[in-house]
Amino acid sequence: MFQMAAIGPLFGQLGFFHKFAGRDYEDKRPRDRYTAESKRLLGVLETRLADREWLMDDYSIADIATLGSVRNLVGFYRAGELVDYARLQHVPAWLERGLARPSVQHGLEIPRRPD
Repeated sequence: MFQMAAIGPLFGQLGFFHKFAGRDYEDKRPRDRYTAESKRLLGVLETRLADREWLMDDYSIADIATLGSVRNLVGFYRAGELVDYARLQHVPAWLERGLARPSVQHGLEIPRRPD
């Protein structure tokens, strides 16, 4: 529920306002609101991952669902600087662990990308 109710929607909204609409809108309050909430959510993840490798006891659907949202926030949307991603320790390490899994690597290639 944390991913579906918070991480996914908020990171997606921040991404929209940052990458696609941020320069076109004079009123930066929506982007700033989503930035602040995304920072808070990353802080929740950072705290959760401080003493564990995965969001639950083992790698689970919680990680699978959340990895993509965090990856897109810092990759596709290029909002890492906006949310102070570099200040985090545990979230980047978790993202790296998750993305390194063979099944995740395989899934990232579907559909196959042109060479």
